[in-house]
Amino acid sequence: MIVIRRARVEDRDALGALKLRSSLAWGDHVEELQAMPEASEVPAAHLPHVVVAELGGETIGFVTVLAGKNAARAELEDLFVAPEAWRKGIGSLLVAEAERRAKALGAQTLDVVAGQRARPFYEASGFRFAGTVQTDIAPAVRLRKDLP
Repeated sequence: MIVIRRARVEDRDALGALKLRSSLAWGDHVEELQAMPEASEVPAAHLPHVVVAELGGETIGFVTVLAGKNAARAELEDLFVAPEAWRKGIGSLLVAEAERRAKALGAQTLDVVAGQRARPFYEASGFRFAGTVQTDIAPAVRLRKDLP
């Protein structure tokens, strides 16, 4: 059974390691990711906004939802699932939790910046194209979902 809980301070290192492992699993931009400290970090300031998915006491994913620049928007900052748990519904469960948390913040939309590999997942979750952005590594898309 998957348990969803708030992140704790002691989770920070494990979340950073999961973030990097998940990012590297595709085999894209490996050297760039390994050279970027933020690719393996969850900022301490984000921890109150992080929700963890656990299975059998093991962290298998997490999502971060931050208030947007205006009250009507929230930002899905990070969503990472352990590669061995991909395609098992964990990401969808975390998106649903992100939407719930965004609505609790008063947001009417949830935005995410995603690479091309993640884009189909977000589009299947109801997000729509809202623009392009340049990240530190590669071009990406901004996607937006209206919250009911």
